[in-house]
Amino acid sequence: MFAYNRSFLSGYDFLVHTVNCNLFWQCPTRHVVDLYRRHAGARHLDIGPGTGALLRRSRLSTGTAVHLMDLNEGPLEVARKALPRHRVETHRQDVLKPWDLDEASMDSIAMSLVFHALPGDSIGAKSTAVQEASRVLAPGGRFFGATILPLGRSVRTTARARWLMDSYIRRGIFDNAGDDADELDSVLRDSFGRVRSWTKGCVALWEAWN
Repeated sequence: MFAYNRSFLSGYDFLVHTVNCNLFWQCPTRHVVDLYRRHAGARHLDIGPGTGALLRRSRLSTGTAVHLMDLNEGPLEVARKALPRHRVETHRQDVLKPWDLDEASMDSIAMSLVFHALPGDSIGAKSTAVQEASRVLAPGGRFFGATILPLGRSVRTTARARWLMDSYIRRGIFDNAGDDADELDSVLRDSFGRVRSWTKGCVALWEAWN
């Protein structure tokens, strides 16, 4: 898996949120931020927080207890420092293995722009993360997020998006060649009672709860 170290993260926000989401994936970052503003709860878990930019833009309540989860130390440290007004706890964890978090301990869980970077030949192969989110989410809580993918009936992938996606796959930044928006919806429904998923360009977004 590609290592999201501090050097890479220094240009991450401009590359991902200004250039790629707008010009290639055809899903401006504001659509992802809207999910945070609608669903982030008092005890929030952010999986793959990057630089913490989405959390900063979401205008979390000052008293929000923020938990950050990532396999790499770089994003955990950068995102923690970006949230000085919040109580932040970090968890260095492979999200495709059982999480070291108590059942029903979070009011919201976000997994934004993460699935496409996880190893696996399909969304189904990465479904442990969804199952663990269902276990850790408190009653009434929300699991939400977004991922870049090439497959699915409603996915619209332009030639330049396909070129960039293939380039990222070759470099080990993405591992999403078999990721399908319809399978994502099915995997979510296997673990949650209520699911809403939709696409913008080649990005699938979702919100799920029991």
